[in-house]
Amino acid sequence: MSDHRRPTEGGRAGHALDVARVIDAPPDAIFYAFIALYDSRRPEWVTDSRLDLRCGGRWSVAFQVPDGPAFSEERVITALECPHRLAYDMAAVFDDEPGFDTTVEVTIEAAEDGHRIRLMQRGFPTAATRDEFAAAWPDVLGELARRLS
Repeated sequence: MSDHRRPTEGGRAGHALDVARVIDAPPDAIFYAFIALYDSRRPEWVTDSRLDLRCGGRWSVAFQVPDGPAFSEERVITALECPHRLAYDMAAVFDDEPGFDTTVEVTIEAAEDGHRIRLMQRGFPTAATRDEFAAAWPDVLGELARRLS
């Protein structure tokens, strides 16, 4: 397994990030394990989830990350091509600070040592906010790899 992280500048669309990891598992196993990570087999930092897994479906996810504020994400699924692509618009909602909107695209492609799951998130309002998410995504993909090994 390998880990890849690359913050990027997003111009008018805000700041963006690009995170990838190669996992030695079939694409359908990776895809459905990613969904389960935020739905049916949640880690303790995901406190609630309501999922309508279809294009146009809504996906509400609540978080309590260690040493961070509680927040939720209101997602609308914009693309669903099982098991290779999932995209959604996301609105982050916080109790005590302004929220923001981003777009997320998750793709799964064949790689030399398995399949590469790649997550691109665009539209962060600041580089600092982008960097907070960029620091967390490798841990999420690491948890996914642990579940599939």
